[in-house]
Amino acid sequence: MDNKCKLCKENDLEDVGSHIFTESIIRTALNEDGFTKRADKELMFEISINKVGLDFFGSAIQPEKIEEITGKPVTEELIAGNENELINKHLVCRDCEKRFNPIETAFAQDIYAHIVKKSHKELKKDTCNYIAFEDKKLIALQFVIINVWRASASNYDNWKLTDEQEEYLRSFIDKTLVGDLNSILERTTQFADEINDFDFALNYFIQDEERLSDNGVLIDNSVSPYFILLNRLSIIFDFKNISSDAIPEFLTTIIEDNVACIISSQLENELRIGINSDEQRKLLFHRIAMHQLNQIITKCNETFYELHRKFLGFYPPQSSTAYYVKTMEDYVAEKKGKIDIEEMMRLIIKVVSDCGRSYF
Repeated sequence: MDNKCKLCKENDLEDVGSHIFTESIIRTALNEDGFTKRADKELMFEISINKVGLDFFGSAIQPEKIEEITGKPVTEELIAGNENELINKHLVCRDCEKRFNPIETAFAQDIYAHIVKKSHKELKKDTCNYIAFEDKKLIALQFVIINVWRASASNYDNWKLTDEQEEYLRSFIDKTLVGDLNSILERTTQFADEINDFDFALNYFIQDEERLSDNGVLIDNSVSPYFILLNRLSIIFDFKNISSDAIPEFLTTIIEDNVACIISSQLENELRIGINSDEQRKLLFHRIAMHQLNQIITKCNETFYELHRKFLGFYPPQSSTAYYVKTMEDYVAEKKGKIDIEEMMRLIIKVVSDCGRSYF
């Protein structure tokens, strides 16, 4: 493994735990019951074709809570394998980690906190479903580029830009993130022509009820324009001008009312962040959950059909498929939704074995 900082490419890595995404923005989505302060109260869950269930727990989470979630006692093996995938110790050196701070602090305090502190009634009254910030566009631009580059450089959730795109962002960050906020903004203006191909749009989702921890973090790695969800903030970005006629599938019918008003390339110095309702937030998370569930179902189905063909020499007949479906439905019902991917794979192998015995 290369021991050089991926940003400056000069300093050695120093085991610095760099957050892939701005921690102050995603904190309430990850912490127990939306806890806002401490960084050791994380309860992170994963729903994917690799894993369903608890993915990471902070040091302040009580063992009883972990056992309640997993249904298993807390062991030394569980603690040893407890790793926060949103922190990368092989990304940047200590000096470069500090370079992110002025932009991330400015975005969190001067932009994001301003929206969060507004009453939902006020937000819903904003014209054209967006809130405007004068002279904050460059802060938002840098914030988006930093988060996108760190995600790609970390290969987060197996998502990665092309080498050319990643270097395009890295070189701009390295050239402009120098000194305090004013210095960074001056350099961002000075070298603005070098980032002309990059475009973005931001949306904020109101949350009227439920726990703040009911939100999440996601990268849609299907097609461009790309989509990143950071708690209640969504980022759409591309390496060409974004069109209101082509938005990520997750967001169709959700942001049509404001997307044409908030695309960065269509504005001068003004930053506009779209405001979306709690109902739209719920619809978005429902779509995400169904997408991830369908991925799991597809993976299980493909595994069953291919194992059956490989070990028995032919694809399963209708009766065997029905047995497989019934077995999986019974498993999910018994687990009350707390499924385990490894258990499911073992169960599929057992089903194929049962099918083989029934044929001969």
